[in-house]
Amino acid sequence: MKKIFLITTMLSVMATIAVSQETETTPGRDLADTVFGSIEEHPNGSIDSGEFVNFEDTIFVSMDSDENLSLDFEEFTVFDFGFIQFADEANQKRAYETAQRIHFAFWDRDGDGTIGRREYHQSMIADFRRADLDGDALLTRDEFLSGYVVNIAYRAAITGQ
Repeated sequence: MKKIFLITTMLSVMATIAVSQETETTPGRDLADTVFGSIEEHPNGSIDSGEFVNFEDTIFVSMDSDENLSLDFEEFTVFDFGFIQFADEANQKRAYETAQRIHFAFWDRDGDGTIGRREYHQSMIADFRRADLDGDALLTRDEFLSGYVVNIAYRAAITGQ
């Protein structure tokens, strides 16, 4: 239970960070350093794929409320990451919900209406690689905030861009 609370809190903070402006010092940007550091198992200014997979595993377990090793759309959307609050405040709730449906469909690689553990892992690794803009197999804080597809998609939906 403590672990789920920690993850939920961390994801809410990440949502705040993801919608904050990346070029100016803001409370969201300051929190980014804290959140990013919490993902890093060996603080060195970047997240390697092993650290990312460990984080991924924790998130999947937290989302899989019925513990059947797959996520249906409800589980995927109920575990919100905190973006819905920002979408609501920006009058972009419909755009955000559309982004969620697209995101779910993209990760549901076999189109069966659920995201299995393998599909989730494959999607997370593919997203990690896309966000790794310099191809060094590490995500810097800036790469994570500006290149990770979840951050991009939800930020675009919320800001209308």
